[in-house]
Amino acid sequence: MLENVIHRLFPRRVLKLVIPGLVLLLLYGLAARSGGVVVERVEVPLPGLPAELDGLIIVHISDLHYGFGRFRSEDSVAHMTWLISYLHPDLIVFTGDLLDRSADPALADTLPLQGLKAPLGVYAVMGNHDHHFGKEKIARSLADSGVEVLVNRSVRVEKGGRHFWLIGLEDPLTGDPDLARAMAPIPPGDFKILLVHTPDFAPHAASAGIQFQFSGHSHGGQIRLPGFGALYCPPLGCEYPLGLREVPGSSTRVYTNRGLGTTVLPLRLFCPPEVTLLTLRSGSGN
Repeated sequence: MLENVIHRLFPRRVLKLVIPGLVLLLLYGLAARSGGVVVERVEVPLPGLPAELDGLIIVHISDLHYGFGRFRSEDSVAHMTWLISYLHPDLIVFTGDLLDRSADPALADTLPLQGLKAPLGVYAVMGNHDHHFGKEKIARSLADSGVEVLVNRSVRVEKGGRHFWLIGLEDPLTGDPDLARAMAPIPPGDFKILLVHTPDFAPHAASAGIQFQFSGHSHGGQIRLPGFGALYCPPLGCEYPLGLREVPGSSTRVYTNRGLGTTVLPLRLFCPPEVTLLTLRSGSGN
Protein backbone atom coordinates (compact mmCIF):
# COMPACT_ATOMS: atom_id res chain seq x y z
CA MET A 1 0.00 0.00 0.00
CA LEU A 2 2.72 2.44 1.04
CA GLU A 3 4.76 1.47 -2.00
CA ASN A 4 1.83 2.28 -4.29
CA VAL A 5 1.39 5.69 -2.65
CA ILE A 6 5.10 6.47 -3.09
CA HIS A 7 4.98 5.50 -6.74
CA ARG A 8 1.89 7.67 -7.34
CA LEU A 9 3.57 10.66 -5.73
CA PHE A 10 7.02 9.96 -7.22
CA PRO A 11 7.03 8.13 -10.57
CA ARG A 12 9.94 5.74 -11.15
CA ARG A 13 11.65 8.08 -13.58
CA VAL A 14 11.62 10.79 -10.90
CA LEU A 15 12.98 8.42 -8.24
CA LYS A 16 15.83 7.44 -10.54
CA LEU A 17 16.94 11.07 -10.49
CA VAL A 18 16.04 11.99 -6.90
CA ILE A 19 17.69 9.08 -5.08
CA PRO A 20 21.15 9.46 -6.67
CA GLY A 21 20.87 13.21 -6.13
CA LEU A 22 20.15 12.72 -2.43
CA VAL A 23 23.07 10.32 -2.12
CA LEU A 24 25.39 12.85 -3.78
CA LEU A 25 24.15 15.61 -1.48
CA LEU A 26 24.78 13.40 1.55
CA LEU A 27 28.28 12.55 0.38
CA TYR A 28 28.99 16.21 -0.36
CA GLY A 29 27.90 17.18 3.15
CA LEU A 30 30.05 14.48 4.72
CA ALA A 31 32.99 15.51 2.56
CA ALA A 32 32.60 19.13 3.62
CA ARG A 33 32.63 18.06 7.27
CA SER A 34 35.74 15.96 6.55
CA GLY A 35 37.60 19.01 5.21
CA GLY A 36 38.55 20.68 8.49
CA VAL A 37 42.19 20.31 9.50
CA VAL A 38 42.71 18.10 12.55
CA VAL A 39 45.71 18.47 14.86
CA GLU A 40 46.62 14.92 15.83
CA ARG A 41 48.50 14.90 19.14
CA VAL A 42 50.51 11.72 19.51
CA GLU A 43 52.94 10.57 22.21
CA VAL A 44 55.45 8.07 20.87
CA PRO A 45 57.51 5.85 23.22
CA LEU A 46 60.74 5.04 21.41
CA PRO A 47 63.29 2.46 22.54
CA GLY A 48 66.75 3.96 22.34
CA LEU A 49 65.67 7.60 22.60
CA PRO A 50 68.18 9.31 24.93
CA ALA A 51 66.57 10.52 28.15
CA GLU A 52 67.76 14.06 27.38
CA LEU A 53 65.55 14.03 24.25
CA ASP A 54 62.45 12.91 26.14
CA GLY A 55 59.70 15.43 25.35
CA LEU A 56 61.08 16.44 21.95
CA ILE A 57 58.15 17.96 20.00
CA ILE A 58 57.96 17.50 16.23
CA VAL A 59 55.30 18.83 13.88
CA HIS A 60 54.86 16.58 10.87
CA ILE A 61 53.08 17.82 7.73
CA SER A 62 52.81 16.25 4.31
CA ASP A 63 51.13 16.32 0.89
CA LEU A 64 50.09 19.95 0.59
CA HIS A 65 49.47 19.49 -3.17
CA TYR A 66 49.80 23.23 -3.69
CA GLY A 67 48.04 24.35 -6.86
CA PHE A 68 45.12 21.93 -6.58
CA GLY A 69 41.97 21.80 -4.47
CA ARG A 70 41.81 24.08 -1.44
CA PHE A 71 45.46 25.19 -1.62
CA ARG A 72 45.75 27.35 -4.72
CA SER A 73 47.28 30.57 -3.40
CA GLU A 74 49.67 31.84 -0.74
CA ASP A 75 46.72 33.10 1.29
CA SER A 76 45.18 29.63 1.34
CA VAL A 77 48.36 28.26 2.95
CA ALA A 78 48.84 31.13 5.42
CA HIS A 79 46.41 29.65 7.96
CA MET A 80 48.37 26.38 7.97
CA THR A 81 51.69 28.10 8.64
CA TRP A 82 50.07 30.14 11.42
CA LEU A 83 48.62 26.99 13.01
CA ILE A 84 51.96 25.19 12.90
CA SER A 85 53.75 28.17 14.45
CA TYR A 86 51.11 28.31 17.20
CA LEU A 87 51.99 24.73 18.21
CA HIS A 88 55.59 25.82 19.08
CA PRO A 89 57.40 22.64 17.96
CA ASP A 90 61.10 22.02 18.43
CA LEU A 91 61.35 20.69 14.87
CA ILE A 92 59.18 20.75 11.72
CA VAL A 93 59.34 18.04 9.06
CA PHE A 94 57.58 17.84 5.70
CA THR A 95 57.39 14.52 3.87
CA GLY A 96 56.77 15.43 0.25
CA ASP A 97 54.28 16.34 -2.47
CA LEU A 98 54.48 20.04 -1.80
CA LEU A 99 53.06 20.63 -5.30
CA ASP A 100 50.37 18.78 -7.18
CA ARG A 101 51.41 17.48 -10.60
CA SER A 102 48.50 19.46 -12.15
CA ALA A 103 49.75 22.76 -10.69
CA ASP A 104 50.97 25.72 -12.73
CA PRO A 105 54.76 25.18 -13.09
CA ALA A 106 55.30 28.84 -12.15
CA LEU A 107 54.23 27.99 -8.58
CA ALA A 108 57.48 26.08 -8.10
CA ASP A 109 59.36 29.40 -8.06
CA THR A 110 57.53 30.87 -5.05
CA LEU A 111 56.54 28.21 -2.56
CA PRO A 112 54.43 29.48 0.35
CA LEU A 113 56.29 28.17 3.41
CA GLN A 114 58.09 31.33 4.51
CA GLY A 115 56.30 31.42 7.88
CA LEU A 116 57.55 28.03 9.08
CA LYS A 117 60.18 28.31 11.81
CA ALA A 118 61.36 26.05 14.62
CA PRO A 119 64.37 26.13 17.00
CA LEU A 120 65.86 22.92 15.54
CA GLY A 121 64.99 23.78 11.95
CA VAL A 122 62.53 22.94 9.18
CA TYR A 123 63.38 19.99 6.93
CA ALA A 124 61.71 18.39 3.92
CA VAL A 125 61.95 15.56 1.44
CA MET A 126 60.26 15.40 -1.95
CA GLY A 127 57.42 13.24 -3.20
CA ASN A 128 56.46 11.75 -6.53
CA HIS A 129 54.43 14.82 -7.58
CA ASP A 130 57.33 17.17 -6.82
CA HIS A 131 59.58 15.44 -9.35
CA HIS A 132 57.40 16.73 -12.18
CA PHE A 133 58.80 20.22 -11.49
CA GLY A 134 62.50 19.43 -11.02
CA LYS A 135 63.98 18.69 -7.62
CA GLU A 136 66.71 21.32 -7.98
CA LYS A 137 64.18 24.09 -8.59
CA ILE A 138 62.04 23.05 -5.64
CA ALA A 139 65.06 22.69 -3.35
CA ARG A 140 66.18 26.26 -4.22
CA SER A 141 62.69 27.63 -3.67
CA LEU A 142 62.36 25.89 -0.32
CA ALA A 143 65.81 27.09 0.75
CA ASP A 144 64.64 30.65 0.06
CA SER A 145 61.79 29.94 2.50
CA GLY A 146 64.16 28.62 5.18
CA VAL A 147 63.35 24.95 4.57
CA GLU A 148 66.27 22.55 4.08
CA VAL A 149 65.69 19.68 1.65
CA LEU A 150 67.39 16.38 2.43
CA VAL A 151 68.18 14.28 -0.64
CA ASN A 152 69.96 11.04 0.33
CA ARG A 153 71.79 12.72 3.18
CA SER A 154 71.61 13.21 6.92
CA VAL A 155 72.03 16.11 9.34
CA ARG A 156 73.06 16.07 12.98
CA VAL A 157 70.52 17.82 15.21
CA GLU A 158 71.23 18.75 18.82
CA LYS A 159 68.94 19.56 21.74
CA GLY A 160 69.81 19.86 25.39
CA GLY A 161 73.35 18.65 24.89
CA ARG A 162 72.31 15.43 23.14
CA HIS A 163 72.08 14.83 19.44
CA PHE A 164 70.20 12.68 16.97
CA TRP A 165 70.29 12.30 13.20
CA LEU A 166 67.67 13.32 10.69
CA ILE A 167 67.89 11.36 7.42
CA GLY A 168 66.12 12.32 4.19
CA LEU A 169 65.74 10.15 1.09
CA GLU A 170 64.68 10.62 -2.50
CA ASP A 171 61.17 9.46 -3.32
CA PRO A 172 61.25 5.68 -3.92
CA LEU A 173 58.65 5.89 -6.71
CA THR A 174 60.36 8.50 -8.90
CA GLY A 175 63.91 8.80 -7.59
CA ASP A 176 66.81 6.69 -6.39
CA PRO A 177 66.78 6.47 -2.59
CA ASP A 178 70.24 5.62 -1.26
CA LEU A 179 69.93 4.83 2.43
CA ALA A 180 73.50 3.57 2.79
CA ARG A 181 74.91 6.84 1.40
CA ALA A 182 72.62 8.91 3.60
CA MET A 183 73.64 7.00 6.74
CA ALA A 184 77.37 6.91 6.02
CA PRO A 185 78.28 9.76 8.44
CA ILE A 186 76.24 8.33 11.34
CA PRO A 187 78.13 6.53 14.13
CA PRO A 188 76.69 3.17 15.21
CA GLY A 189 74.23 3.45 18.08
CA ASP A 190 73.11 7.03 17.45
CA PHE A 191 69.38 7.72 17.40
CA LYS A 192 67.98 8.12 13.87
CA ILE A 193 64.80 9.57 12.35
CA LEU A 194 64.04 8.98 8.67
CA LEU A 195 62.01 11.20 6.34
CA VAL A 196 60.81 9.39 3.21
CA HIS A 197 57.68 10.06 1.18
CA THR A 198 56.34 6.50 0.82
CA PRO A 199 55.44 4.75 4.09
CA ASP A 200 55.93 1.22 2.79
CA PHE A 201 59.68 1.86 2.79
CA ALA A 202 59.49 1.09 6.52
CA PRO A 203 60.88 -2.48 6.42
CA HIS A 204 64.08 -1.11 4.83
CA ALA A 205 64.30 1.46 7.62
CA ALA A 206 63.89 -1.28 10.22
CA SER A 207 66.62 -3.37 8.60
CA ALA A 208 68.97 -0.38 8.80
CA GLY A 209 68.30 0.11 12.51
CA ILE A 210 66.32 3.35 12.16
CA GLN A 211 64.12 3.95 15.17
CA PHE A 212 61.43 6.21 13.66
CA GLN A 213 60.20 6.90 10.12
CA PHE A 214 57.97 9.80 9.01
CA SER A 215 56.01 9.48 5.75
CA GLY A 216 52.96 10.70 3.84
CA HIS A 217 51.90 9.82 0.28
CA SER A 218 48.81 7.72 1.05
CA HIS A 219 46.51 10.60 2.14
CA GLY A 220 45.09 7.95 4.46
CA GLY A 221 43.17 6.85 1.40
CA GLN A 222 41.57 10.35 1.10
CA ILE A 223 38.14 8.71 0.76
CA ARG A 224 37.31 6.15 3.45
CA LEU A 225 34.09 4.33 4.32
CA PRO A 226 33.18 3.21 7.85
CA GLY A 227 33.75 -0.49 8.30
CA PHE A 228 35.56 -0.73 4.97
CA GLY A 229 38.47 1.70 5.10
CA ALA A 230 40.18 3.32 2.14
CA LEU A 231 38.68 2.85 -1.30
CA TYR A 232 42.15 3.23 -2.81
CA CYS A 233 45.73 3.43 -1.61
CA PRO A 234 48.61 4.34 -3.94
CA PRO A 235 51.61 2.11 -4.64
CA LEU A 236 53.96 1.94 -1.63
CA GLY A 237 51.22 3.43 0.54
CA CYS A 238 49.08 0.40 1.40
CA GLU A 239 50.86 -1.44 4.23
CA TYR A 240 51.17 1.61 6.50
CA PRO A 241 48.37 3.88 5.21
CA LEU A 242 47.88 6.16 8.21
CA GLY A 243 48.78 6.80 11.81
CA LEU A 244 51.37 5.22 14.09
CA ARG A 245 52.45 1.65 13.41
CA GLU A 246 55.29 -0.65 14.35
CA VAL A 247 57.20 -2.61 11.74
CA PRO A 248 56.66 -6.32 12.56
CA GLY A 249 59.66 -8.04 14.06
CA SER A 250 61.37 -4.77 14.97
CA SER A 251 61.16 -1.81 17.32
CA THR A 252 60.96 0.65 14.40
CA ARG A 253 57.93 2.94 14.42
CA VAL A 254 56.46 4.60 11.34
CA TYR A 255 54.02 7.50 11.32
CA THR A 256 52.02 8.12 8.15
CA ASN A 257 50.43 11.54 7.90
CA ARG A 258 47.05 11.82 6.10
CA GLY A 259 48.30 14.97 4.39
CA LEU A 260 46.85 18.46 4.08
CA GLY A 261 45.78 18.58 0.45
CA THR A 262 44.06 16.35 -2.06
CA THR A 263 44.82 15.05 -5.52
CA VAL A 264 42.73 13.76 -8.47
CA LEU A 265 39.50 14.61 -6.58
CA PRO A 266 39.31 17.81 -4.49
CA LEU A 267 37.51 16.15 -1.58
CA ARG A 268 37.98 13.93 1.44
CA LEU A 269 35.51 11.61 3.13
CA PHE A 270 35.90 10.35 6.70
CA CYS A 271 39.60 11.20 6.33
CA PRO A 272 40.26 14.82 7.38
CA PRO A 273 43.50 16.66 6.58
CA GLU A 274 46.10 16.46 9.29
CA VAL A 275 48.81 18.36 11.12
CA THR A 276 50.58 15.98 13.49
CA LEU A 277 52.09 17.09 16.80
CA LEU A 278 54.31 14.26 18.04
CA THR A 279 55.97 14.16 21.44
CA LEU A 280 58.82 11.66 21.64
CA ARG A 281 59.21 9.69 24.85
CA SER A 282 62.01 7.49 26.13
CA GLY A 283 60.69 3.98 26.66
CA SER A 284 59.28 0.93 24.95
CA GLY A 285 55.54 1.01 25.76
CA ASN A 286 52.88 1.15 23.04
